[in-house]
Amino acid sequence: MALKFYDSPFHATHDNETASKMATKMDLSIMLSNLIKEQGWTQKVAAERLGIQQSRVSDLKNAKIEKFTIDAMFDMLDVLGFRTQLSMPSLHEASIAISKVQEA
Repeated sequence: MALKFYDSPFHATHDNETASKMATKMDLSIMLSNLIKEQGWTQKVAAERLGIQQSRVSDLKNAKIEKFTIDAMFDMLDVLGFRTQLSMPSLHEASIAISKVQEA
């Protein structure tokens, strides 16, 4: 029996559309959790800075991605000084870049 490789663990158990969204949310969750950790913030401080409930920070740190929309995660990145840029070189190709805004 040949080994089968998937784009992500989510692709093994979900359809491509759902799995891709879940993988994106997991990546964003990891990024946000690492940024909070890098700042040395407690969950309480992170919640205050992000304008969300402390329980939401706990959900984020525990990778409960089903509780978040991609939009909500982008909003948190905005608060942390990141901007999301969509590049669409053609109708059938696009990429998203997330980068820290340079402070003046």
